[in-house]
Amino acid sequence: MALRIADRIVLVGLILAALLTALAALDRLGDRLPPVENLERLTLDLRFKLRGSTPPGDAVAIVAIDDATLTGYPRLLERRAAFAELVDTIAAAKPAVIGIDAVLADPEHLLGEELEADIRGLVAADPDASDPANRLLQRIAAEITGDARLVDSLRAAGNVVLGFTLGARGEPLAEEPALRKGRYDQSLVGARPPAAASRGLVSLPAFNAAASALGMITVTVDQDQTARELIFARRYNDAVYAPLAVPLLAAYDGAPEGSIAYLGGEGQVRIGDRRAQLHDDDRMILNFRGVGATFPTYSAGDVLDGRLGAELAGKIVLVGITYLGHDRARTPFDPQFPAIELHATAIDNLLAGDPIRRASPFVDAGLCGLFGLLAALLFIRRLDAWPLLRFGGIAALALTHAGVALVAFTVYDLWLSVVWPLGAVLILGGLGLGAAYAGEAKQRRWLRRSFGQYLGGETLDQLLADPGGLALGGARRELSVLFSDIRDFTTISEHLSPEELVELLNLYLTPMSDAVLRRGGYLDKYIGDAVMAVYGAPVPHRDHADRCLGTAIAMQRAVDELNPTLTARGLAPLEIGVGVNSGEVVVGNMGSAERFDYTVIGDAVNLASRLEGLTKIYGARCLVGEATQALCSDDFVFREVDRVRVKGKGEAVALFELLRGPEGELARYDALPTFAAALSAYRSGDFPEARRAFAEYAEQNPDDRTAALYRERLHGLGDTPPADWDGVTTFRSK
Repeated sequence: MALRIADRIVLVGLILAALLTALAALDRLGDRLPPVENLERLTLDLRFKLRGSTPPGDAVAIVAIDDATLTGYPRLLERRAAFAELVDTIAAAKPAVIGIDAVLADPEHLLGEELEADIRGLVAADPDASDPANRLLQRIAAEITGDARLVDSLRAAGNVVLGFTLGARGEPLAEEPALRKGRYDQSLVGARPPAAASRGLVSLPAFNAAASALGMITVTVDQDQTARELIFARRYNDAVYAPLAVPLLAAYDGAPEGSIAYLGGEGQVRIGDRRAQLHDDDRMILNFRGVGATFPTYSAGDVLDGRLGAELAGKIVLVGITYLGHDRARTPFDPQFPAIELHATAIDNLLAGDPIRRASPFVDAGLCGLFGLLAALLFIRRLDAWPLLRFGGIAALALTHAGVALVAFTVYDLWLSVVWPLGAVLILGGLGLGAAYAGEAKQRRWLRRSFGQYLGGETLDQLLADPGGLALGGARRELSVLFSDIRDFTTISEHLSPEELVELLNLYLTPMSDAVLRRGGYLDKYIGDAVMAVYGAPVPHRDHADRCLGTAIAMQRAVDELNPTLTARGLAPLEIGVGVNSGEVVVGNMGSAERFDYTVIGDAVNLASRLEGLTKIYGARCLVGEATQALCSDDFVFREVDRVRVKGKGEAVALFELLRGPEGELARYDALPTFAAALSAYRSGDFPEARRAFAEYAEQNPDDRTAALYRERLHGLGDTPPADWDGVTTFRSK
């Protein structure tokens, strides 16, 4: 049963690993599972936090229209002329290029369109500056020419890139020649063209015409409203448009005209000699440097005050609005990240060559399959006895992949999937542990039901902790075996009714079984009134010989204590013989796959049974084989009684009578040295000396059946031993 459960868990685990691998591949190849992808992106955020902030390069500077600017220069947000002044001031600092993260979509009308037209008409009709009224009109006319003023500033700077948006929001886009400045110079659309846009927001044609280039400033967020990527390609009227970072970087590098290309088939963008790898939906995954203000950021008010100059020289200067929390985005580092810094991050990533690269779908699916396979293999049969190793293995797999993913991200800027491989480990590990636990619980119930009657509580608990030895089949092991039997039980049973016989057996077998179980023995079987017990299996015990001998003494004591009760009930007192032997046997479950018994077989078992039968002949309460006598501790005392050759065995073995041990005494004899001398003389063939010594011993031990047996043998032997004499007694029957 244990084999089938373990194999089934591994098989199901392998099938689930293959299924999860297929799902991971489908998820990455396009049929996205939003909950999984959302969770994966949260793990990306965690990797950013664990890695910590990294310093940006020095190519980008930000001029922010911030709260301080709003206080000192409120007109900057209200008047195009003031914004033109900011552009002039920045341009005077000699930056490499200026990027404006804003769309100037509406013309400026301070007095209303019709009134402004009337004023311009009057000034043009009567330009006489001597007339106070005309001078006033000229001053007013100058104030309402902010758009023209900004156009002049943009054209004069010659290196300003304006922003525009493309997407599903905004106004329907009309064909405008100046919008061409936002296209890639070359576009090689692959099998999956960029997403098409039908709406957007662009600056006035005059501004677009005056700018050196245009760039998308469209910012998208994930379902959790976090910005992690920047769009690098959108399609409108079969043309592909670039983000703000691309023309800015091209101007900074001095890339030649025609060198900005969208390579859809390769999933790349080329900017001169630089290449940027794009991922899903033509996006670049931003390698965020830290929280807001990671890049050098200067207040527009300080620029207008003339406090800056060298700080902007030769830089890519980005101009954006940040006052009162305007234009903010949530990022892995900062819930209020200035959106202008998204473009700064993209530029810095391209300059450093370290945008985040996402592993291919096949790599992520392969990792899912690999870790799922390893998790499934933790439940092979060899690990059934090591549940903690399985727990540790699952934890080690999870931590290993998490560590690999973190190192890949931190060192190589590589985004490996965490959710699918980790999910495979946790799902397969959890299901495997659950199935193994359920199987173990079922097995434990089976073991308790099967072995609860034959093992003591402590031994059964040890077996339940390691049931591996109970598979169908056998193994060689050195054990001790005990047989006990009631003497003359057939005669006793003839005088009892069936009900009385059952009652007697129950009274007898209860303390016999208890003696076995209390000492960690395995109660192999009852054979009528006989008891067979095994020590050292199924739970190994190094002191199996001592446990077995202790049981023999306990059984005899139990019979002595039971006999008064039997006598009081009118039953005859009982006498039992116990045979004990040790040796290498085959132990295990034997039978068919559906019905089998846990037992032991071998010559050592057969000899133990023979020794029990010989107790009647030698008048001993317990006879012990020489292997047991050699294995047991010095706490047990024996006397050697004979060397015998039992039926079915050609080799002679020594027999020992157990006299006493730590749990009590079975027999006491006087003059044991005399018995030993008599036995030695008998074996050597000195029969006269043997007769004399046995007679001397019998005078002090008249009730010793063994001494009487030897005197009977010597009576028929004469004084000279036969030619083949070896002192061994051969028994022809069991």
